[in-house]
Amino acid sequence: MRAMSWQQGLIPLAVLWTALNARADDAIPFPAALDAAAVTVDRLDSVLDYALLIGNGDVNALLYTDRGQLKLNLTKNDVWDARLDAERDPPLPTLELVKKWAFDRGATSVQGGSVILDQGVQWEGPDSYHAHPYPCPRICARLTLGAAPAEPNWIRIRAEGAQNGWEYRDGAGVMSIEGRAEASNGFAYGPLQIDTGEYPELQLKLAGTENARFYVDVMSADGQGFFGTRWQETPTETAVRTFQLPKDMLAGQLILYTWTEDGKRAENRFQEVALVGPNGKVNVDLTVKPEPTSPARLDIRRAVATVEGNDRGIPGATIRALADRNVILIDQAGSGKLEAARSRDLPEPEEDQPQPEVQTVVQQIPGDPGWAGMSFAVAVVTRGQRQAVAIVTSREAADPKAAAIQLADEALAAAPEAVVQVHEAAWERFWSKSGLELDDPVLRSMWYRNLYFLRCVVRPGAVSPGLFASLVSDGPAWHGDYHTNYNIQSTFWPLYSSNHPELSEPYDRLIVDYLPRARWLCQELFGFEGAYIPHVLFAYEPPPEACQGPTRRQYIHHVWGWTLGVAGFSAQPVWWHYKYEPSRQFLAQVAYPVVRDIADFQANFIEACERTDDGRVVLAPTVSPEHWGWTKQFERNRNGTFCLGMFRYMFQAAIEGAETLECDADKVARWQQAVTLLPDYPLSSGEPPVVVDVQDAPPIGYNISVPATPVFPSDVVTFWSPDAEKELFSRTIDQLRWNGNNAAIMLSVSRARLSMPETLPWVRGELTARLRPNGTLTLNRNEPSYGFNNFGHYTEQFAASMAINELLLQSVADVVRIFPAWPLDKPARFRQLRAQGGFLVSAACERGNVGPVRIEPTVGGRLRLLSPWPGIEAVGPDGQTLSLTPDEKGIVELDTHAGQTLEFRARS
Repeated sequence: MRAMSWQQGLIPLAVLWTALNARADDAIPFPAALDAAAVTVDRLDSVLDYALLIGNGDVNALLYTDRGQLKLNLTKNDVWDARLDAERDPPLPTLELVKKWAFDRGATSVQGGSVILDQGVQWEGPDSYHAHPYPCPRICARLTLGAAPAEPNWIRIRAEGAQNGWEYRDGAGVMSIEGRAEASNGFAYGPLQIDTGEYPELQLKLAGTENARFYVDVMSADGQGFFGTRWQETPTETAVRTFQLPKDMLAGQLILYTWTEDGKRAENRFQEVALVGPNGKVNVDLTVKPEPTSPARLDIRRAVATVEGNDRGIPGATIRALADRNVILIDQAGSGKLEAARSRDLPEPEEDQPQPEVQTVVQQIPGDPGWAGMSFAVAVVTRGQRQAVAIVTSREAADPKAAAIQLADEALAAAPEAVVQVHEAAWERFWSKSGLELDDPVLRSMWYRNLYFLRCVVRPGAVSPGLFASLVSDGPAWHGDYHTNYNIQSTFWPLYSSNHPELSEPYDRLIVDYLPRARWLCQELFGFEGAYIPHVLFAYEPPPEACQGPTRRQYIHHVWGWTLGVAGFSAQPVWWHYKYEPSRQFLAQVAYPVVRDIADFQANFIEACERTDDGRVVLAPTVSPEHWGWTKQFERNRNGTFCLGMFRYMFQAAIEGAETLECDADKVARWQQAVTLLPDYPLSSGEPPVVVDVQDAPPIGYNISVPATPVFPSDVVTFWSPDAEKELFSRTIDQLRWNGNNAAIMLSVSRARLSMPETLPWVRGELTARLRPNGTLTLNRNEPSYGFNNFGHYTEQFAASMAINELLLQSVADVVRIFPAWPLDKPARFRQLRAQGGFLVSAACERGNVGPVRIEPTVGGRLRLLSPWPGIEAVGPDGQTLSLTPDEKGIVELDTHAGQTLEFRARS
């Protein structure tokens, strides 16, 4: 029997989450540590490195300077362009079709969206994912604060080299790059306002090194490119190159790029860059001037950004994204200008100033045959030196423009002190839930800052954020979507152990809402019941019965969409929410239906697999997440380590859920049998062996740390596993090579889970190598040569807080471990971190000793604690002392009740 939908009378998720949220102490545990985590920058002139993030979990913004102007990129979680051009998509990659690819043709490939379906037959791309920027979240608008005009200047927009230079030398603007072969950099000049009807020719006078090339883009004022030269060989002797521009366009910006053929230093020496017409030429200034900017401070305790300002036009300002309403409140010395974030693939926005003190932007987002589209409005209302910015969508109001004006106006009409007091009280409650104090100021501040960043983009009832916190462009990389083969789960990981499980509601709702489509997709791809979640999801995906066409508006990547373990991985955070905040109601209504249906898919797939001589299955076909792709005859598409780990975890979850609810005994027996059929993890051929990502593959440099995933995130190889298995995975992790992208958090937790030596310095080294001046973390090590770092502020990196938690507290396998990967000679304290079972744990260590441990059960139940001492005793709420005897593993157990406070201490 299927679970009822929310429309059929069950408690809405946001309401249920709020009701389940346990009350924390009102006081902030370590206020001095929190205050010390404030972000201070001496400049704001980079939307990546120095911009300050503010938000209330739904409305958020990046605060930065650009060419001498103070700006806010305004975003809202539910502003999504959810169109999907499904007619471009090839047929769904069914199990039958996938087998045909491998055995009739040898393999399949996806090239720029083109999919080879069969021998001699190719589905011409690009598919829906590669043809358009959408589906994707959209920037709502940009707000420029102050009256200073933008100062034309050169700014760096691309830096793929180890060295990326721009200097004015000997009468020329000299661009240089050095690093890897075929790397390029780019510098943009603007703002301009030049009509190509009057100046229709781009003229360059330049020379350079033999290994250099150049490229010029001409952009409109709203950032849309309308002309590009393509890559050109740089003349080694001074020469003039001319290019005809499209007529009747308004050039707002020029971008120059330099390319190195061999990685050695390459130079382009631009002696002149000009737009030329019948009446003369307009020369671009090739000198580089220091950009006016300003110091700023982000007080994360009170969620307020303060800009110092300067005498060159940047105003001083105090800015808050109000916690209790979707308004950004600005106190500043100067007016502001609201500008639409125009995009070529959206209708022209409506910009209006209905009253002298009111500015508005209204944007329509078209729909498609399966999605109705939406609209949103941004309103800025000014009263003296104060401004309020409100964003409202058509999902919230029939007239978003009127609603946004009213919302902003009401914020300004309220007593300023009262507005700030309510805002700060909300953040005070947030910070009171948990805290820590470490003898490591960098990791300590990183923990607080990443929780702050996460709270800026997550709150119950809001749409889940995607890959990026706020946006740096209107065409976010990878569509800014929900990648479920690693990224979106990582965003929410810190919430559970940091004692903020209520904030996981947007993720839970994303998966619950997708479940009807997941059931349909399982039938379409495999021909049996269950639920299958692919590796890419979008906001507002309609149920398949509401869609037309052979794919029913279903996008699935024909390679990475076949990583079978992703279905269970997508469900895991929902299950974690239950484990960290146990509730029978939540289990029955939310968590169990999800894990049950995915376990059914897994069991059905196992039944369809080939068997080996020992009776176990060959788990195939499947694809290692982002490695190998489809291979001839499925040579490297068998027994993937990631899938084996997640299959085991999801079966465990489904079995526990069914037994707790006392239901589905027949399913439990089937799932238990299915687990016994799974093969061992694949190993390398060398001695001593290590785990590899798929059967018969050698160890490689990984993107996702697949060989370590049974430890984390699968949670099936643990500190409590047999010694031989722990030794195998410790050796695997220690020798694992990776490209630095998607595994800093996963490997940090994996090392901590097995209490590997030197885990703390390893974690510290990897995280601090990604640290930007504004406190955010880049995807890879923070080097200019790595292009992915320039795409925005990755929400997945907010999981740094979880990596730090795992050094201090773990509860995998429902056993609480205190300081499992933290050196006891380094002072550390934490308060009210949350363990599985709903236990709030507080502890401290110094000088090699663990002090008393306080545990507060939020729901009661059996507590299992690895004793930090040879002898242990517990003091109950009545003051009575109970002597405890650890078992052979050092674990003590006792029954608890909600509301108790238990203190554990060493027994002399």
